[in-house]
Amino acid sequence: MKKKSVTSLLILALLIQLVLNMAHPVTPVLIRTLGLPSIMFGIFFASMSLGNFFFSPIWGGLSDTKGRIKFLVIGLFGYGVSQLGFGFVTNPFLIVIFRILGGAFVTSYLTVSLAYLTDITNKENRLKIMSYYAAATTIGGSLGALLGGVLGNTNYKVTFLWQFILAVILSIALYLVLGETVEKKKEKVHIKLNIFSFSKYRELLNKNLIVVMILIMMFFFSSTSYNSSINYYIESILNLPPTFNGVFLSIAGVIGFLANILLTPIIGKKFTKEVSFKYITLVLALSMMLVGLSKNLVVFFGAVILFVAVASIYVPIQQNIVSTLARENYGTLMGLQNSAKAVGMVIGSLFAGAIFDFGAKLPFIASAIMLLIGFSILMKIKIEVE
Repeated sequence: MKKKSVTSLLILALLIQLVLNMAHPVTPVLIRTLGLPSIMFGIFFASMSLGNFFFSPIWGGLSDTKGRIKFLVIGLFGYGVSQLGFGFVTNPFLIVIFRILGGAFVTSYLTVSLAYLTDITNKENRLKIMSYYAAATTIGGSLGALLGGVLGNTNYKVTFLWQFILAVILSIALYLVLGETVEKKKEKVHIKLNIFSFSKYRELLNKNLIVVMILIMMFFFSSTSYNSSINYYIESILNLPPTFNGVFLSIAGVIGFLANILLTPIIGKKFTKEVSFKYITLVLALSMMLVGLSKNLVVFFGAVILFVAVASIYVPIQQNIVSTLARENYGTLMGLQNSAKAVGMVIGSLFAGAIFDFGAKLPFIASAIMLLIGFSILMKIKIEVE
């Protein structure tokens, strides 16, 4: 029997995030095997983020009127197909096309899953459930990095094949397990691929939300500059194999999971959302600056683990602030949030790819500087959260 169950969603979120992260440890191997320049890792990441940017508002708005489940399924299944293309084609132009498609499809799942979570929670338990959701996705991502690194240690294409197979299986599981939360409306929905027209968001947005959206862009510029560089740095600069890459990322993810489960509820009780949001941003900035400046590998990897752990706490707090500031139309607003996220991801990945050859640690330093700017904004502008 289908249920609107938090537990079912969290289990599926963990498994799906496992699938979504399988390719990360082997992507540097793909780039090197095809003889592509290092800037391509930024272009590939940016291409996916571009798909996120254009399609996030569309999927979110459609799910508000046509139901959540079908767009969860479409998103994951489409992503699986696009990853099969990403892993098996050899033409860089075609890879970019598949990355754009992957971004367009996966953002359907990512946007609508947050809207679904908002549907089945309330203001009293939302932060706690979102911290569980973030923890589930963190541990899933860790296991996915580990599994992907092991499967692709001798042939990276094996990872992409299994990513496709598991995405199909979990798409079916989404349809069979989760119950619908939105009563479908019969009126015709007009889709316009015009994310630059924000007239439909005027009633949803206010000063607080605009500030938060800007901070989301800045955070994801930083996290993407880090994420799109760390795998390539470990594999190409430190000359460590995909297996090590996967194992290390899984360890960092497990620590992030524990931090989320143990610390997020405590922070939620001890501090207001605004205060925790502000000082977590500062800790992220300082840890990433340490990653960029440290010459000691132990300190380097320790700072990376600290960044991952604190970022896993930051994300549910940020999502809770957005959902608290929202009045209605959660799907539409989560779509706008994902578009803001995608802007940061596009710029961050392209910037990281462009400066990597000038200094392998420059993407990490740029991430730290952007987070410090975000902290400065939070020091000057008060976000009023009920």
